[in-house]
Amino acid sequence: MLVAPHFLVGVAIATYVPEAGPAVLVTLASHFVLDSIPHRDTIGGFHVSKINIIMESFDALVALGIFFLLVPVRSWLYVFTIGATGMLPDVIEIVGLFFPRWYTLPIIKGFHLWHTQEIQPERRGMNWFWGLLPQFLAIGVAVYFLTMKPL
Repeated sequence: MLVAPHFLVGVAIATYVPEAGPAVLVTLASHFVLDSIPHRDTIGGFHVSKINIIMESFDALVALGIFFLLVPVRSWLYVFTIGATGMLPDVIEIVGLFFPRWYTLPIIKGFHLWHTQEIQPERRGMNWFWGLLPQFLAIGVAVYFLTMKPL
């Protein structure tokens, strides 16, 4: 998925779970739950390109805008950290885009295969409407919960 669903679901979790340990575990689990839902997130596959950088940058700006709009200033550090944890499995894999040997490390190789081939469903031929709809729904649910119980 894009940055916003992972980050904002983690942010919503942080607003309901004030203890860092459980919040991190639930947020990491939410990453894999979200990735198991059929979706589209990059143009032309998992690679660095101008259009993917623009799309991901816009996505990140939207996520940050929602974060700064809905999270009280006094909670920014904790909530941002937990929200960022929701993106951690993808951040770990980004390193491989710049250093291909990263994927040859045994633990990274196993994690990458599990994350990309076992967790994420096949999405070949999925159009953008159906590919983005679950992401917009995840963002909408996260925003709903953020507006229901402020920290």
